[in-house]
Amino acid sequence: MVCFATISFAQPITFEISTIERKPFAFKVDNVWTGFSIELWEMISTKLGGETTYVEATKFADMLDRVVEGSVDAAAANVSVTASREQVMDFSQPIFDSGLLILSRADNGSSIWRAILNPQLMKLMMAAIGLFIFAGALVAIFERKNPHFDKYKKPKSLEEGIWWAVSVVTNASFTIFTPLSVAGRMLSYALIVVGLFVVSTFVAQITASLTVETLRSQVNGLDDLRGKDVATTAGSTSSRFLAGQSIEHDTYDSLADMYALLESGEIDAIVHDAPILAFYARTEGKGKFQTNGRVFNPEKYGFAVSQNSTLREQINRELLALRENGEYDKLVAKWFGAKY
Repeated sequence: MVCFATISFAQPITFEISTIERKPFAFKVDNVWTGFSIELWEMISTKLGGETTYVEATKFADMLDRVVEGSVDAAAANVSVTASREQVMDFSQPIFDSGLLILSRADNGSSIWRAILNPQLMKLMMAAIGLFIFAGALVAIFERKNPHFDKYKKPKSLEEGIWWAVSVVTNASFTIFTPLSVAGRMLSYALIVVGLFVVSTFVAQITASLTVETLRSQVNGLDDLRGKDVATTAGSTSSRFLAGQSIEHDTYDSLADMYALLESGEIDAIVHDAPILAFYARTEGKGKFQTNGRVFNPEKYGFAVSQNSTLREQINRELLALRENGEYDKLVAKWFGAKY
């Protein structure tokens, strides 16, 4: 005799998860969410028998606010577990070990062109041009009876005089013609003396500009950020860390905006989560950006849930199971390499 039990099919659980674009933890490909945190959540939600609806936030703070308000079940991205956040929300067990890192331009060495275009050097160059024109005009007047100028009209005489002045200043010799008048010779001697100062000043200024540019652009670690134009995301642990270190910085809502500013040279460095900056530097930013120094201010990521949420225990149970059966390690290797 076979007994048939009545089977009831329950409606699948639907989780609403707040997230934000943060490669490689959460981002969209063809309008479908993916990334390390997203895939890990999908593995957990599948074990819990649920389906997921993702609620995208444009600001990191907005994503967390939804958790605090209870309008979503959890937040999944690169959410750092901190004491201040723990006061208003709960966290799962850590899902990833992270920290902060510095990103700068790959060509952040000294630049001869940036040194040459130094405002102080440009002022000296304009002054030198003015000197050549003035001296050229004077010698054309003083030497108007010089046979060298007999064949020239006034505009051509001025041009020849300027060329002579440049030659005297740079070569300290009369390679074009020798002045015959007393005034012309006195001007020549004065130009030779002035030329020594002009040339030495230019060399010193270029050397100083290159030195300053090198010191300005070097970003090898945390201490090098002082006096630089530093950027990070608003309301982030990196912003609080920089403030605690008394390092002045500007905050932005979008990583894409910071990458654009860094590439254009409007900022010197970005301080943000190490795995995100490292991933960007070796993918989309390859050849343009580089990470500097070692990871500092170690921190851990977790799934954020509302305070006293029963979902926290369920997440932790499934997360432990994924670690024990090796699925978690496989996911880490997929996104960050087997040696991470």
